[in-house]
Amino acid sequence: MRILGPILLLISSNLAAEPGWDFRLPALDGSGFVALREVAKPALVNFWGVDCPPCVAELPMLDQFSRTHPDWSVLLVNTDSAALAQRFIEQYPVQSTVLRPGLNVAGLMRKAGNTLGALPFTVVLDRREEICFRKLGALAKEDLGRIEKDCR
Repeated sequence: MRILGPILLLISSNLAAEPGWDFRLPALDGSGFVALREVAKPALVNFWGVDCPPCVAELPMLDQFSRTHPDWSVLLVNTDSAALAQRFIEQYPVQSTVLRPGLNVAGLMRKAGNTLGALPFTVVLDRREEICFRKLGALAKEDLGRIEKDCR
């Protein structure tokens, strides 16, 4: 895991999110902004960085999930500079939508329950736009199965 900010609290299994978690972030490819409230649901949002080995390792699995679940939105929020993220994506292309973090990515993650600002961090919203899954740390295939089952 990569830590973006100082460790202030211990990770708990019951991470609380603020009600109505939402964001509007710029697409890495420059095509405009993506608002979470406007994308198809369910939506899987993954926060990642290029220098975070578990983040990079799970990208192909997330991209495969995106290809096999066209009714889902899969948003990959990169926490690096746009230039660094763009160079990485040019070397390792993905089909999923890659977003830049905006000014306060740590605050955005904190609002979703990640008080440490550590990566990778995944949040899933169901069709009711409620958080039905979140995980701090790398996803396993079993997690994706659980997400698919529980987050419709």
